[in-house]
Amino acid sequence: MTSSTERKRALLIGNGINQLDQEQSVSWGDLLHRLKNRFGIQVDLNNPFKPFPLGFEEMLHRKRSNVEFLRELKNLKRAIRRNIEEQLSGKDGFNEYHQKVMRQGYTDILTTNYDYALQKSVMPDFLEQKKKLALNKQESKFSLKRAYTLPEANCRVWHIHGELSDSRNLKDTERYYHEESIMIGYEHYASYLEKIQDNYKGKPGSRNPKNQGLLTRVKNGTTGRFWTDILFTHNVDIVGQGLDFSENHLWWLLNQRANLIRQQTEDSSFQIDNEIRFYFPVLPKAEITDKDDLEEIIKQRNAVDKARGIGEVLEAFMVVPKPIVCESYVGFYEKVMG
Repeated sequence: MTSSTERKRALLIGNGINQLDQEQSVSWGDLLHRLKNRFGIQVDLNNPFKPFPLGFEEMLHRKRSNVEFLRELKNLKRAIRRNIEEQLSGKDGFNEYHQKVMRQGYTDILTTNYDYALQKSVMPDFLEQKKKLALNKQESKFSLKRAYTLPEANCRVWHIHGELSDSRNLKDTERYYHEESIMIGYEHYASYLEKIQDNYKGKPGSRNPKNQGLLTRVKNGTTGRFWTDILFTHNVDIVGQGLDFSENHLWWLLNQRANLIRQQTEDSSFQIDNEIRFYFPVLPKAEITDKDDLEEIIKQRNAVDKARGIGEVLEAFMVVPKPIVCESYVGFYEKVMG
């Protein structure tokens, strides 16, 4: 019987770590507000029931411009890069918790962040070395193979939602631009899921490892070219990633993994036997005073209900919940990362 895992450890990390020190990193919620203000777009980004991917699409449609749709999309993605670079200009661009993450011994780190805070925390001259460290320089819009090898930390950092500027050896043109991989809109999410599904299935009858489906790659021990394989082969910790239900590609992969585990038997040719753990903070309940308005009370209750719903689905998907009792988000990272 072939084991599906060599017990390597991986981390899936989201924007939570960036919010610990916004002087040195960027919150994507704040980023959308910056775009909104910069272009004077009339859009409500405070509604908790409006996912950011759809909020971005709304901004794109409401932005007053005569520029055609795809060019407008390019302009907004370039504005995202400029906003981040302007905010981080003259700064380190990472905080102490990025450094702590990189010392945890993970062989692979999957990040939904576009910036390079994790890389710069162990390699200050990363941007100068970036192209040399890139594992793949062919992807433009999608990010199945978008990773950098960091010898200083003995790990790979995968940008599964794209990055500020890709490492392709081409000049920006009307058609091509280096910010194209930034995944922030609903259309991009939907087409990415389709790409992931095709990668999961592979090309029937192909003997070329890069064209084989995920299960064939796991069975034959030819994984490692795509970040999606890691969710089936490594022990994965999920930290600072809220797993909003709009993250349809992540939920689809977790669901597929759960289906495989349910269907496998002792006689299966290989076993999906890795563990995925979801770490989340359990914070003290905020006291409601007479000065607090009804809107804030409802917002708090909605957040609790949403978190409970996510946790319930994750348990059904055979992801191990790891609640961390703490006084603050900083305390959460202190306990998880040590």
